[in-house]
Amino acid sequence: MAVTDGEVIKAVAEFVLSDGTIGQNVFHFIANFLTDETNTAVRDACIDYIEDIYNSVSTYLSDGFTVNPSTVHRVAWNETEDEWETETLLGIATPSITHTNTDDEFPNQISPVLVANTTRPKSRGRKFLMGFVETAAVAGDLVGAAITALTTALNHYLADETVTGSNVLSPGVPRAGVNTFLEFADGAVNSVVGTMRTRKPGVGG
Repeated sequence: MAVTDGEVIKAVAEFVLSDGTIGQNVFHFIANFLTDETNTAVRDACIDYIEDIYNSVSTYLSDGFTVNPSTVHRVAWNETEDEWETETLLGIATPSITHTNTDDEFPNQISPVLVANTTRPKSRGRKFLMGFVETAAVAGDLVGAAITALTTALNHYLADETVTGSNVLSPGVPRAGVNTFLEFADGAVNSVVGTMRTRKPGVGG
């Protein structure tokens, strides 16, 4: 089955940190297509998007984590339950991410954060980037070069990902409890590292 204009796509990047904790990043897109695309082409675009984000900060990524295969699904609105549901698997592939820094990792709940805003004040995206080394920060404050790298990662987080030609996947968030997809408008990075207190095995952020 092809992916058509207006469909919502979910990509889940998964990592195993050095202590065995499984961490996930969940990304959502809306298809802004002039023509249909194959499942494989959409999957590959999602993998490219994940690679662009993480390879922007590769200098600060520990060699101690493992990159698991990422899954890409179609997401659909269930009018009966008034909720978004993960529907059709489009494909699975493993992103190619460079992570060779031998310094100690942050504790697994500590991560730099990307924040993406939509035009609705209470709807935004946040991504805790996993696997950073402690030398990326001093006393919990990111060093200048790490902020620069994180800003590049943010630009990729906000940007459309081209599938083919004029067909792009536009990142954003599906609004909870409403059949509305909100594309990202702008974003920010913070020099202070974030704490993901809810991180537990198999739970994304």
